[in-house]
This record gives sequence, C-alpha cells and structure tokens, in this order.
Amino acid sequence: MPLDRSTCERLRDVCRVWLGPRDATFEPLDADAFSGAAVVRVRTAGGHDDLVVKGVAAEAAPRIARVHRLMRHLRAAGAVEIPEVLVGPVGDTLVADEGGELWEAVRFVPGGSATEPTPDQARAAAEVLARLHRVAATWPEERPRMGVAPAVARRIEHARRMAAEPWEALSVRSPLADPLAAAMAARLVPAATLARRPECMTALRRVAAIVPAPVPLQVVLRDVWAGHVIFAGEGSPRVAGVVDLHAAGVDSPAADVARLLGSWMHAPGGDLLAARADAVAAYAGVRPLAPQERSLVPWLDATGTIFGLDNWFRWVLVEGRRFERPVRVLERVDRLLGRLGAAFEWLDRRADMV
Repeated sequence: MPLDRSTCERLRDVCRVWLGPRDATFEPLDADAFSGAAVVRVRTAGGHDDLVVKGVAAEAAPRIARVHRLMRHLRAAGAVEIPEVLVGPVGDTLVADEGGELWEAVRFVPGGSATEPTPDQARAAAEVLARLHRVAATWPEERPRMGVAPAVARRIEHARRMAAEPWEALSVRSPLADPLAAAMAARLVPAATLARRPECMTALRRVAAIVPAPVPLQVVLRDVWAGHVIFAGEGSPRVAGVVDLHAAGVDSPAADVARLLGSWMHAPGGDLLAARADAVAAYAGVRPLAPQERSLVPWLDATGTIFGLDNWFRWVLVEGRRFERPVRVLERVDRLLGRLGAAFEWLDRRADMV
C-alpha cells in the first residue's frame, strides 16, 4: 500500500537530516514484521545512498539507542554485515520529525533472504552468526557471564501456563466473523487434538518441571531468522547483511543458533542438529559451542515451535490482536503446525535436556 502524502512529507522533512537537500522517494517495505511500526525504503538518485527508516515508539527510545551502540560496536570491530546506523548533526541516532515522532535510519542492504538456503548459504550464514557472537562478547556495556538462559526460563514458564490452560480449553473471545480469527480457529482444532495426546501432555509437564542449569550468557541478536539474513543475490553464498537488531539482548548464543537454523525449511522430523549438521559445524569452526549450548539448540527449536504456535493462538483468538498482514501470520502459523508433531515427539524423548 503506497504511503499517504502526509507521511511522505514528514519523511521528506526528517530525511533532510541524513540526506541534506537531495531528492528522495519513499516506499513501504514489505517487511515480515508484525510490530506495526512503519518501515520505509528511502530511494535516492543512483541508489547508492538508499536508506531504510523505521518509526520508533518514544517508550522504546532508550532501548533502541542502546541497540544502535551495539550495532556501531559490531561494525567497528569488522562486522560489515551489520547495516550502518546513521547519525544526526549532534550525534543522535534517533531523529524526531515535526510532529515529535522518532525515526531511525540505516543503510539499505541490497539482496534477498532465503527460506531454503543452499548448503553454502547455510554455512556462510552460520559463520557470520558465530563471528557476530564473538564480537558481541567484547561489547563493554555487557560482558559475558554464567546464568540461567532467559530463553529457557521463558519456555519453562510458558509450559506451566499452557499446561494450566491447554488449547482445547482456550477461551476464544475474538469474533469469528473476522477472517483471520476464523482461519486460526480452524487451525486450533487439529493442534489441540494432537496436543491432548498423553505423550504430548507428559512432555509439556516435563518441560514445566525443569530446574535449569547455568549456561554462558552474552549479548545475542534474539531475532535472527531467515528473513533477517540478506544474501548478496539469489543463490549467492555471500551474506550481505544481518538486519533488524531491535530485539538484541542477553541470552544464550544457542538461542540465536536455534532461531536461525529452525527458520530454514528442512524435513519436519528428526533432530535440528542432524538436519543442519554442516551449518552447526561451520558455526563451531568460528565459535566453538560448549556442550550445554549444543544440547540447548534442538530443545529451544522444539519448544519454540510449540510455544510460538501457542502465542499466535492466544494473540489472535483470546486477545483479539489484529495484524496488517494476515496472510503472513497464517504462513507462519502453518509452518509451525507442520513441525508441531515432530517437536512434541522430540520433547517426549528428551524434554529435560537442559
């Protein structure tokens, strides 16, 4: 959908901070984001200085400014895959338009993502992720330490909530006249049928009962998935960029590995480590995985499948949230549904491997 004239005028005004008087055109990016924040490509003559600008909520400004400092640290240490964050005249990375709305700007990264990467692409992406982790561990604002991984703690708490209110008992409040809600309600039925099997309920209770062990923690990306890894061209093994670091924070590096590898298409059964053995080996060749990190990867992948689907059911059917791209929501939900049986099967055998 094209941007309205008012939004274009505000963008033209704020982009003068970064581009000066140069002419620019604006087009919304078909980003696979669900936050509702405006993401716009700013096209300049010749395309050499194209930007991506994104609206930032005022309450998120301190956190995003911190993420910008992390991004600048990564680039300064040689991680050229991280887009350059632009600064204003006084060094700020967040600029307000005339209405007071905050915006960030980063250099546009040309290329495309891959949901089914070639083996070379998968290895290259894993190596880049490992290098980013190594450099992020040197960020002075957040030193590595031992502790319970936040991703693990969240999954344990999520298992407890889901065991207390399984899918078959959800209080559906969203009006089913809404097409997205109706489509989600139809998908809830087979998911609930599968989840009520005794072995699935047992796996869920075992996750809920886990007492997690400390693991190495550091700053990680936390939302690194197929759509955020940009390759230089179709089939190209060169990673041109890793974009959208807004979720960056402290967790186990295994959470990033599981998130990225699990976002790529692969056979629904089996172990993620086996399915992506070459990529895991490529990662470990740059940053060795500690034994407890390696065991966390498939566990996080399996629990992420189940609880990610649970989030979508509750967001749409219980909380009544609305999304600008319902088709993208259903694509993601269908992908999780396709992996649900394998996730429960894996957990049934190894739910307490943390």
